[in-house]
Amino acid sequence: MVAFDGASSLDIVGPLDVLSGSIVASQSDIPDYSVEIASRKGELISTTPAGISIATKPFEAFENREIDTLMIAGGESIDLAVADAQLIDWIAKTAIRARRVASVCTGAFLLAETGLLSGRRATTHWRWAKQFQEQYPAVQVEVDKIYVKDGKFFSSAGIAAGMDLALGLIEDDLGPQTALAVAQNWVMFLKRPGGQSQFSSLLPPSTQAQGPIADLLPWLQDNLNTDLSVEKLAGKCGMSDRNFARKFVSEVGVTPSKFVESIRLQAAKSYLETTPTAIEVIAAQTGFVSADRMRRSFLRNLKVNPQDYRERFRFRQ
Repeated sequence: MVAFDGASSLDIVGPLDVLSGSIVASQSDIPDYSVEIASRKGELISTTPAGISIATKPFEAFENREIDTLMIAGGESIDLAVADAQLIDWIAKTAIRARRVASVCTGAFLLAETGLLSGRRATTHWRWAKQFQEQYPAVQVEVDKIYVKDGKFFSSAGIAAGMDLALGLIEDDLGPQTALAVAQNWVMFLKRPGGQSQFSSLLPPSTQAQGPIADLLPWLQDNLNTDLSVEKLAGKCGMSDRNFARKFVSEVGVTPSKFVESIRLQAAKSYLETTPTAIEVIAAQTGFVSADRMRRSFLRNLKVNPQDYRERFRFRQ
């Protein structure tokens, strides 16, 4: 596992603990995996967010050793890590000779910086996905996936998804029964239901909206259960349908219909998380009109139905 100052502690220890847990599942005295943590200087590194110090070995210790799997941690300080030329160079050289390579969360930035993900599919934490795609346009980003495999390269979504990825590696190496036993021991899903979009904010991170469209956006939030068709919105802004749709995409980043669906989903998620309100009532209040239409929107965008979403995320006092 490649780590650095500011890496996420769970990015590092989560996958490694899952891999080490295979010895319990197989009831063997011989571990299936030997796990080690590497950093540029081999010093204690300080991780986020808890500030835990983790001992590492220097890159030099691995120069003449066979490496089966190279894993790369991420963290909030990923921009500083990407700027570390020596770190990127070592990852690039080591990844070429490793049997497989896996990034955890924003560790995908480090792997992509080597150029080895160009022309391949990958994922990262949903909050960083837009920046990742802009920074590495040659990579095909699959935002909703918990983890992605493309050839010998694996990448996982946010933090805990590194543990899902580790289970996938165990399944590839030792078979589904061992992977299932590890999942049961760790009280994890063998295959987590849904994608990472169920955890994400559905709204564009920022907009360049000005004038009538900027005024329209907060009005939309307060009028979800009314007619929010392009024709109605264009009329409210005093524009033709075509001109409104073009300016909306230019200033907001998505089509009017997609934005409306996103804010309706966001509102429905909030109701499901914080209230016992019936799903049919939530559908009416948020403009989906019917529970079936809301269910189809949830499945299309979040890969989970409203009832399952409520069971996973409902805050109970």
